[in-house]
Amino acid sequence: MIQLLYVFSAINVQNLESSTNVLQDQIVSSETILGVWNFTMSNAESAYEKGVLFISKNEVTYDVAIKYPEGIYTCQDVVIDIDRINFNVNIAGLERVSFVLMVEGDRIIGESYSNAGSSQILGIRQLPVR
Repeated sequence: MIQLLYVFSAINVQNLESSTNVLQDQIVSSETILGVWNFTMSNAESAYEKGVLFISKNEVTYDVAIKYPEGIYTCQDVVIDIDRINFNVNIAGLERVSFVLMVEGDRIIGESYSNAGSSQILGIRQLPVR
């Protein structure tokens, strides 16, 4: 009986360590999405072809803003799941645009969707100047 309890407790400790490692990997991975991203969009009006995406974290929530030549837009409905980010933004106060993006190292790729159609998005992380 004692051997059985020992084996069971050893399995539980291994499962706890494994769960903790997975959780730590997810935390580290979701942090890689943070930063400043220069991006381009296909099939977009010229004013929205290029922009800068700002992704930051405040305690438990994420904030996203997009800077276009005409101004900065604050994004809503931000959802981050490890290396994926989804959010919405209202352009010119009228048109709702949804973004679905994925981070691969220092690249961000994905699509945006609006009433005007979809656009491919490609971006690179803006690294600090040394």
